[in-house]
Amino acid sequence: MNRRNKVVSVQETRAQVTREKLLNAAIDLVSRNGMEALTVRNICDEAGLSTGSFYNLFSGKDELITYYLKHSFESYKLTAEEEAADYNVVEKCLLVYRFYVRCCKDAGLEFVSGLYSATNSPFFDFKHRDSEDEIVIDLVGSYLERGKEEGVIREDVDVEEAKLRIAAIVTGLQFYWCVFKGGIDVAYQTDSLLRTYLCTLVNKDVNLQFSLAPLEDRGAFLGE
Repeated sequence: MNRRNKVVSVQETRAQVTREKLLNAAIDLVSRNGMEALTVRNICDEAGLSTGSFYNLFSGKDELITYYLKHSFESYKLTAEEEAADYNVVEKCLLVYRFYVRCCKDAGLEFVSGLYSATNSPFFDFKHRDSEDEIVIDLVGSYLERGKEEGVIREDVDVEEAKLRIAAIVTGLQFYWCVFKGGIDVAYQTDSLLRTYLCTLVNKDVNLQFSLAPLEDRGAFLGE
């Protein structure tokens, strides 16, 4: 039994090393040549690995990009959860997405644009992906469920529908951030629209106190 566990551990470690090689190769390719250069063949050539090694771990480059953003966001999410501890449910959701937008900016416009150029990216399918692949929306959903239990969020709120609407707001603004090459104030617009929508979910009998400072409005379109 111990021997089998050791073998599995070694296999998992090798797989992780291969993932990191492929990921670093993809990042280097995009940094030098843009998203147009990001093909499975180019990634493998850059990493010095076979395409078979790639397809043992990823179904395609879109899944690799999803993997990159998911793992990049882990540290941001932990910080967001820590900072959100003393805020109300609306502010908790806003904080998580503030850190998510920051993560996307740090990942770079080219990588995020790659998500939107895919015809069937697993990144956006929060209904069918495995729980371990959750990035943001399920955490926000858990905040809303807890808010219902505490009487802050209305009893009649369908959390799954709310998650869809939140995802649509954030995804739409990220899309236009890519379309306009980073030329919109995606952080403020996301924060403002989410706050407006989330407040419609709050029980009207609850006097929700806000202590999270709003982001500065620099205008929808940023200067050149």
